[in-house]
Amino acid sequence: MNLLHLSNADIAGGAAAATYQLHTLLRGSGHRSVMAVRQKHSSDPDVIPLGVRPMRTYRWAERYERIQARLSGGYGVASLPFCPFNRNLAPVPNWDSVLQAMPRPDVLFLHWTTNLLTVADIRRLAERVTCPIVWILLDMEPMTGGCHYPGTCTRFHDECRDCPQLQVNGRRDWARRTWQEKYRLLTGMPITFLAPSKWLRHRLANSGLFREHRIVEIPLPMNERMSPSNRAVARQILGVPAEKKVVLAGCQNLKSPRKGMDRLIAAARVLEAQGRSCAKQSGNNSEVLFLLMGTSGHAISAELPFPSKDTGYIRSDVELSLMYQAADVFACPSLEDAGPMMVSQAMLCGTPVVAFDTGIVPELIVTGENGYVARLGDAEDFAHGLDAMLTNDGSAGRRAAESAARHHDQRLIVDGYRGLLDELKRRASQTL
Repeated sequence: MNLLHLSNADIAGGAAAATYQLHTLLRGSGHRSVMAVRQKHSSDPDVIPLGVRPMRTYRWAERYERIQARLSGGYGVASLPFCPFNRNLAPVPNWDSVLQAMPRPDVLFLHWTTNLLTVADIRRLAERVTCPIVWILLDMEPMTGGCHYPGTCTRFHDECRDCPQLQVNGRRDWARRTWQEKYRLLTGMPITFLAPSKWLRHRLANSGLFREHRIVEIPLPMNERMSPSNRAVARQILGVPAEKKVVLAGCQNLKSPRKGMDRLIAAARVLEAQGRSCAKQSGNNSEVLFLLMGTSGHAISAELPFPSKDTGYIRSDVELSLMYQAADVFACPSLEDAGPMMVSQAMLCGTPVVAFDTGIVPELIVTGENGYVARLGDAEDFAHGLDAMLTNDGSAGRRAAESAARHHDQRLIVDGYRGLLDELKRRASQTL
């Protein structure tokens, strides 16, 4: 089948990487797969840059929408720090190169559309290609008035309004404006939503926009480089001391409140204060070493009571897999997350994970068996989990790799998509 994917980027960032993995998996299983992206970073010939049209070529509807957005203050809308928000504003796409590469897609996949497409753009493209649409949920933005993660706000259950994440709003309630536009233009369309986790499926099923739509649950494919290896060799390559108990933590920006690094700092202080067995110290030499991946690692390092090493943001899959393989435990203190993908990646590399009870965590981790699921936000319970995994005999890591490999088995994922695509093809033929 001819499959067209729309994503803001191809490999830069977790959501983009997940999209690209799916693109390559489906292409490898015999489909013709093309990605249209605003930001291309790979050399893949099947990734097509989605350009923008000059204003003089805008159609009337496109021009009117952009003028209305400007007059309504949309370009001045600003969200709180570390709260990404889709303002439903984007340049008018130039579809020529994309539709030359794939003029007649059989299925259109939507991924991360922030800064790529407006709601009206999605509707116009759907009417142009007239094929089934699958929207893959990489976070909660499709079901909200613009926020990617709502925190404690539950307004998306009914109708988004007065968004608590907007520090500068338009002259009209911008979240409500976007929510209403999604309701008006998209809810009547036969969109199939794909949830990679039960956490996302549950939230879509409770959304005021799309609770009546079909939801399919298929895990995300993972990079095959994520696999167990010899810890001693990984440490030697990375220059990590062989005798240390290594706690690895990471995300794109370690200062993001949603990623919960303040809870990790608190948990580390609990370990130190209680003299847990994993945190024994001899003089100034601690047995524990923290490795921090991502930007702003220096700020976290300064607050940890144990020695730490800031690796910065890692883009190489090879280096990333070595980091997982070198660690005794991966600490994931995220407080709200659709994944995180790093939980799956770490487990695939044979590293047990300590994480809060959110996202994919309860689907993958069994406390005491292959990691530890801590009570959401409870730093002391998180510390208990770290202690348990750092003193584990190594069996938790082996079981982590086995359970993650079962969950993300590429053969099962391909079978899941084969069934979905066959059904969409059958339904499309019945409507002709």
